[in-house]
Amino acid sequence: MLLMASFAALLGCGFSRSASAADPVFNRHTREHFRHNMAATVRSNQPAIVPLANAIRAVTTQPLEQLVMVNDITHLLVDYDDDERVYGAPEYHATFEEMLARRRQAGWVYLRDDCDGRAVFAAHLLAALGIEWRLEASFWKEHAWIVARVNGVDFDLLDLRKDSPEAARISYKLFGHLFVHPSHRPPPFAWRRAWAERTSRNVTIGRLFGLLTLDSTPSHMRERYATDWTVRVPASRLSPIDDRFLAATIAGFPFGEPLQVGALAKHPVPSAKAPKAAPAALAGVSTGASTAADVHSDTKKPGAE
Repeated sequence: MLLMASFAALLGCGFSRSASAADPVFNRHTREHFRHNMAATVRSNQPAIVPLANAIRAVTTQPLEQLVMVNDITHLLVDYDDDERVYGAPEYHATFEEMLARRRQAGWVYLRDDCDGRAVFAAHLLAALGIEWRLEASFWKEHAWIVARVNGVDFDLLDLRKDSPEAARISYKLFGHLFVHPSHRPPPFAWRRAWAERTSRNVTIGRLFGLLTLDSTPSHMRERYATDWTVRVPASRLSPIDDRFLAATIAGFPFGEPLQVGALAKHPVPSAKAPKAAPAALAGVSTGASTAADVHSDTKKPGAE
């Protein structure tokens, strides 16, 4: 019992939404820093985020429905890849500004990061929407996600599915599940259908959400899907060039930003503090249950990127 209590104290997941003067300061790129200090880097008025939050409001002003959109749109706008391939370090907790800078340096069409980067992205979006949130990270899950609070109820966004590889590990099945709470997802919301009906299938908004490919037009809309580069191009030391948009001249996020033509996906120089070792049709129904595990597979459906 004493051992379990010690584990619980050491590995507990929750922490407050924003940092205060009383909060301890932890070393960068540690789970403790992510949980306790990363919230201080989140800006509700971040210029790249504000237009996206406004576009979500054009579809719905209901907070529970907005949660589903934040969950799904984060998957669409932040491609998944390992920290070592993106930042040159095995564990790197990037700020949103660092995520933007890395995309520009490499000339990628969309942001790239792993689960903690997606959580940071979602935190900015929730902050811009005026929804209370906190960052979560679990040793046992080997995962980071975000919790949003609406009407006093907590909802898990970007969390793992029950059938995820992390949840299938023996250590998790025997011990880990005792130290984490069951994922509580927001109720379903058919946001793709709502976008189609409430914006008259506005192409600019669709591309801003990452729902439509950049070459979509009002007469020829193509749905795009979340991308996992570790699945799409697994045998690579670096996060690869975005071969699907070699001719693209603008970014998918921030939408419309000019790309560096011919930029190569070079490794950045890791921070001195970084560790040196260590889908449905467009008018279909969104269940609100897509999670980090859902996007750990790059769909090969017709019309996908």
